[in-house]
Amino acid sequence: MSRRALLASVAAAAGLAAVLAAGYAAAGQAGLVDAATVAVAGVLFLARGTVRGQEPRPVRTRKWRNRERTPTVSTAEFSAYRKIAADLSWGLAGGRNSEYVVRRMLARLAAALGRPDAVPADPGRPDAEGPGADLATLDRIVARLEEDR
Repeated sequence: MSRRALLASVAAAAGLAAVLAAGYAAAGQAGLVDAATVAVAGVLFLARGTVRGQEPRPVRTRKWRNRERTPTVSTAEFSAYRKIAADLSWGLAGGRNSEYVVRRMLARLAAALGRPDAVPADPGRPDAEGPGADLATLDRIVARLEEDR
């Protein structure tokens, strides 16, 4: 190690000790932590500036993140897919959406599959502000619709 590098290392260590001591003197342990944080950030900044080498690589952006995600089932294959998905998501919102939209849609699906018993009976007049159907109930109904006889 050259004399110049040794002198620079001693000066850096003395400066670091002075910064830490000043932080502790100013605000106790919290000041010591703050001063250590600033000192480490400064050391990293200086180390990055003194390292010789090639330029850092540019960060690649992924183009697929900006695309709109579409479901794997297309509308040509199953034309009512988007409507059913939208109805189910609104059904979780609660109240009238759950009872009037989701229950009727599931009842139509059950009738088309020949399983009217898969959807529970209509409870009457739904609460407009009440909670929607929970995921467990919807999962149970869909499992009944999908099971083999």
